[in-house]
Amino acid sequence: MLHALRLARLVFVLAAALALAALALPAAAAQADLGEAPSLPFISGYVGDEADQLADTLANAGSGGGDAQTLAAQGATLLNSGDVRAAAQSYRSALAATREDPALWLGLARAVLAIPPADGNEQYALPREATSAALLGYERTRAAAQRAEALALLAQGLERRELFRPSLEAYKASLALADSAPVRAAFLDLKGRKGFRVVEQTVDADTASPRACVQFSDNLVQSGVDYQNFVTLNGQPAPAIRAEGAQICVDGLQHGSRYQIGLRQGLPAAVGEVLEAPVALDVYVRDRAPSVRFTGNNFVLPKAGAKGIPLVTVNAREVDLTLYRIGDRGLSRAITDGLFLRQMGGYEAGMIPATTGEEVWTGVIETGYDLNRETLTLFPVDEALPARRPGVYILVASARGERRDEWSPRATQWFVVSGVGLATFTGNDGLAVYARDLETAKPLANVALDLVARNNEVLAQATTDAQGVARFDAGLARGPGSLAPAALTATGTDGDFVFLDLTRPGFDLSDRGVTGRAAPGPVDVFLYTERGVYRPGETVNAHGLARDDSARAVEGLPLTFVFRRPDGLEARRVQSADSGLGGHRVTLPLPRNAMRGTWTVAVFSDPKADPVAEKPFLVEDFIPDRVEFDLTLTPEII
Repeated sequence: MLHALRLARLVFVLAAALALAALALPAAAAQADLGEAPSLPFISGYVGDEADQLADTLANAGSGGGDAQTLAAQGATLLNSGDVRAAAQSYRSALAATREDPALWLGLARAVLAIPPADGNEQYALPREATSAALLGYERTRAAAQRAEALALLAQGLERRELFRPSLEAYKASLALADSAPVRAAFLDLKGRKGFRVVEQTVDADTASPRACVQFSDNLVQSGVDYQNFVTLNGQPAPAIRAEGAQICVDGLQHGSRYQIGLRQGLPAAVGEVLEAPVALDVYVRDRAPSVRFTGNNFVLPKAGAKGIPLVTVNAREVDLTLYRIGDRGLSRAITDGLFLRQMGGYEAGMIPATTGEEVWTGVIETGYDLNRETLTLFPVDEALPARRPGVYILVASARGERRDEWSPRATQWFVVSGVGLATFTGNDGLAVYARDLETAKPLANVALDLVARNNEVLAQATTDAQGVARFDAGLARGPGSLAPAALTATGTDGDFVFLDLTRPGFDLSDRGVTGRAAPGPVDVFLYTERGVYRPGETVNAHGLARDDSARAVEGLPLTFVFRRPDGLEARRVQSADSGLGGHRVTLPLPRNAMRGTWTVAVFSDPKADPVAEKPFLVEDFIPDRVEFDLTLTPEII
């Protein structure tokens, strides 16, 4: 309550100072018409919406029968006597009668700002009402003094709402109109507390190359400023910094070292402010926390040769390991539940023996130790699994000294040990499976295949032939819901086991520029022109070869050739009959004034459907390259 009373007195002092400043202005300057108030870019849209809601609320409230001038005078008297709640109510009643007088809105803002909040609701509602009243008053002002007062009151309301950056901008706008000492003092006080400043420092120590970052209250200048000149490291220019967003990061630090980062006075921000004083920060880069990870999601280990799973550790002398197994009949559930290839938490891994699998081995492995550097250690699979059974294995690791709760992900490696490599291709004729030896790449015959659905039902079984190929009907690959294929398991003649997750997307090389040609439909047309560029007045010869999905000629099929100009307009449409063996030839005489640019010829088997082939060609003014040479023959007779 004492804080609220002090705040109310501050509002009274600031309001009185604003009134005196207005009186001190020359009469011509105080009354000069500035025109319509410009919009305030620092005001968010929702603040304007709140102001509109306040105006609508007062319009529907009613004035209680008094005229606006009397109510306004009453409000001023009550405000000066300290009865701020009654003063605010008088101003509200006056605004119900007329809402175009900016003095009434500013009086309401002054009164509401002076009210000590009685509870949490008023602590939120009063600054919101004051902000809305000041904004509505600002929008109706036309004189410099009154507009400056409106902006100062708006700044106070925004500060109460902890909208500090808009509040500072409102103070700046007010001072630009009228340089008031109390307003400037309030502005400098807020700027010192909430202006552009350092708000936090962080150290990213758990990387091979640690860095320290300094966070600011506002974004930095995006371009045109070399922040290298404003940052020092141990009193010297920082060797490598990165300024992005609202932070500056110093790279190239060393673990276990202490640094002094200095920020020079004048470091600029995007909001037009600078650091008012130098900033010195003491930073300590601790050693990296103990950690362990596996190298990737590759889960098939070769059956021949040494079998080891690489563990990458940092500052961990020992690693706790637990090995689980999910049998071949539990694979479908693990895949459909989204567990496969996922990093598992401690609790989740511990539930495997009770739900989908079993624990087959647990122990500790000692690793090499090089402070703050990554160390590679191989986990010997053969020693932990002298006898393997069909299924997938999950190795879960955690470093001794690593701080994690039961729900945090652990380093997890899924794997099978197998010499069988599987590849699948899906087409109109169904699902084709190819089995090959991972060591020799030779086809593997007599590999037993099970196509397993999402509901763990075996949809079909097959055995690879002498070429290592087996096929499943197309209908099985298009099963609905729980009957959709989830996994393909394979068991070799020697009990070798491997599987494929059929729910994951196929191997895609489209991001490497080798997407290939889209698969054609029942009719495929190979379309070409005799060259790629023509001059106006020449004739374009377009040729098409119609083929089916087996590359056999489609005879007797009429095709429609459509030529389009660079602007997309159709230049010519020709229906072509088959010239024999699915061949077609159509010509396009180009006029002398033909549009220059990229033309397109499209071929349709059905003019109302999509084209079955398209080919671009250029129409340009060009002169073909020529090579001049002399030919002389040594022998007289050839």
